[in-house]
Parts: sequence; C-alpha cells; structure tokens
Amino acid sequence: VDHAFQEGRYAGWYYGRDHKAKIVIGKDTRRSSYMFEYALVAGLTASGADAYLLHVTTTPSVSYAVRTEDFDCGIMFYDNGIKLLNGNGQKIEAEVEERIEAYLDGEIEELPLATREDVGRTIDFASGRNRYIGYLISIPSRDFKNIKVGLDCANGSSSAIAKSVFDALRAKTYVINNQPDGTNI
Repeated sequence: VDHAFQEGRYAGWYYGRDHKAKIVIGKDTRRSSYMFEYALVAGLTASGADAYLLHVTTTPSVSYAVRTEDFDCGIMFYDNGIKLLNGNGQKIEAEVEERIEAYLDGEIEELPLATREDVGRTIDFASGRNRYIGYLISIPSRDFKNIKVGLDCANGSSSAIAKSVFDALRAKTYVINNQPDGTNI
C-alpha cells in the first residue's frame, strides 16, 4: 500500500509537470486491489492528477482507454502488483520505471504536494469500460448466432465483461467461474 501511494505520488507529479495529468486505473478482482487502488488514488490526487476509475476490468481495457480517451497513462492492479502503461497503452518506458524505483528507494527528493484547487479529483469512469466492450463487439465481421461459446473466467477481471460481449454477438454463452468474491481468483 505504501508503494502504491508513492507510485501515485510520482506518476501524478511526472505526468502533470506541464498540465493537469489524467490517469486511468483498472483493477482485478482480488480483495487487496481495493486498498491498492485507494492508496494509489491518494498519491495521484495529492500530486495534482485526476484519477479515472474503470473499476474491475482487464488490462487490455485500460490500454484501450489510454489510447482512445487522451489519458497520460494507465495503471492496472493485477496479481497484487502494479502495471503502468504509457500514453500509447504500452508498458511504460524503462527510463520512467527506473525513476519511479529511484523515488521508491528514496534516491529522489520528496515531491511537492498539490494545494487548494490543484489537488486532483477522482472520477468514476465505468463508461470507459463500456466503450471497450462496445469496441470488442464491433470487431467480428459476423455475429455468433447459434454458436456455443464456453467461458471459464477464473473469477478474474474478465468476469466483468466476457459474457456481455458474447451475448451481444448472439452466441449461446455458457460461463463458469464468473462470481468473484475477492479471494477465489
């Protein structure tokens, strides 16, 4: 949690040096993702960035949102870790990753805190996940009418979107392991 806060502090400061940073965040279904998300958001907003929450979603949806919605970067919590994506929706550059690690290790001086109107905001951005679902539905060149599709979502992030995509494509969708409780992933 401390690292999530510090990564938020650095990312919010780094991407917001010349403008108000916009950072989109997704998480997996682990119970720990909630505390990591809130710690990260506290760091981001304390550095002046606006944090947009996709909630439980997949890494590709975070990448899609970054690329199509003009975000400075994206962050995904997975396997109790943090994955940062650049403005193109790809893994952040090694140079930025090294700077974040140096900040975490105390090798970079403390960053200024945002004050008053410069403090960042948290925005519910579930609509971004819905746009990603729409994008997935638009990809096939035909519908899946009368095609049987079996999905094992492993109680993970895809539990939130997989069935709705195949249902929209008119598939006969059979799903197992799509009832995550935070500990059964």
